[in-house]
Amino acid sequence: MLDQLRAQMAAFLAAHDVCILSTSGSQGAWAMPVRYRLLPATPGDCGLAVACLIPRWADVAYYIEQDPHVLLVVHDPLPSPLPGGTTGRWLRWLQIEGAGEAIASPNWAALLPGWASAAQPDALCLALRVTPTRLDLFDETRGWGA
Repeated sequence: MLDQLRAQMAAFLAAHDVCILSTSGSQGAWAMPVRYRLLPATPGDCGLAVACLIPRWADVAYYIEQDPHVLLVVHDPLPSPLPGGTTGRWLRWLQIEGAGEAIASPNWAALLPGWASAAQPDALCLALRVTPTRLDLFDETRGWGA
């Protein structure tokens, strides 16, 4: 059962590439949309860690140093009508609570395929590894609170 759920979460993460990253620190809450990539599984993790690409001008590195806890929300746009003819404005999203840490030597070719800027990615982006501690998939098409 856990392997099936893990595979479902990994498929959801792989099908998307943008999330809202939220942190908090002494200045209060902070959130912004960022691109992410599902990272390959490593020994000791659940295979659901992601690398978030943070603009260097953002304050997230400062906040992560104060408190590594982060929250990611990945929205899944649903077609309307849904298969079967159900209509409405439904929401489905994956919420990830976890710990964030800067990636010392990111694999930029894997994180930013087709990079076309003259500037090096390291000069513009910080790669942040988020290791999940809790995942919740919300799906309003299955009823309120599902």
